[in-house]
Amino acid sequence: MIYIAYALLGRLVVTLLYAMQFLMFGRALMSWFSPEEDNKLARFLFAATEPFVYPIRKVLNRFEFFSSMPIDMSFLFAMIILIMCTTFCTTFLAASLI
Repeated sequence: MIYIAYALLGRLVVTLLYAMQFLMFGRALMSWFSPEEDNKLARFLFAATEPFVYPIRKVLNRFEFFSSMPIDMSFLFAMIILIMCTTFCTTFLAASLI
């Protein structure tokens, strides 16, 4: 019984991580089109992903190299961290189900 609950919890975490990847990809696409400020989708994507991106931006801004770049590297780092976490959780979940 505990094994089933553990597997379901793992699948939930992986699903949430994939959903966050999808939202961040949507935010990246929306940034290319410069949506209006009253665009509800753009505001939702920003509100959903900014709590994950902001702490990374805060850390990277401490370094002169990253703070002087013309693009926001914190988004790229956040996406890489998210992909690594998703891969780790998926691998861990698959290994635990064997």
